[in-house]
Amino acid sequence: MPVTCYLCGRDFGSRSIVIHVPNCLKKWEDEQKKLPKSKRRPLPKAPEHLDEIMAGKLEGEELKRFNEAAIGEWNRAVLAECEHCGRTFFPHKLAKHQKSCTKEKPMINPNKVRGNASKLESLVSYPEQKVVGARHTGDR
Repeated sequence: MPVTCYLCGRDFGSRSIVIHVPNCLKKWEDEQKKLPKSKRRPLPKAPEHLDEIMAGKLEGEELKRFNEAAIGEWNRAVLAECEHCGRTFFPHKLAKHQKSCTKEKPMINPNKVRGNASKLESLVSYPEQKVVGARHTGDR
């Protein structure tokens, strides 16, 4: 099972994450230094058991919980929420989104709306299926 980076949200193999996290941390710090102080964001908190992940000791349900925590931290610390529609974006993409998403006319989240295929399928009435009963296998 892949391991999720809490800094960038990408998945890596259990051996690659050991190499990736220090590089990703440096990249985060370098990117934040380029921003004006008012736009800088705090470093995302490392999820519990990061040291065990780096040692390759977590598996199964524990690894799944770590990945969920890593994605949660990434969403909280990295993505910015639109004040009108509640969707999340990378901070540099939010301004473009807000040109068309206003308080008067917020955009609809496409992930929470049924698509055309689902709408059309709900209009179809399928014929009832005949239930085939169990065969009697008694003595002959």
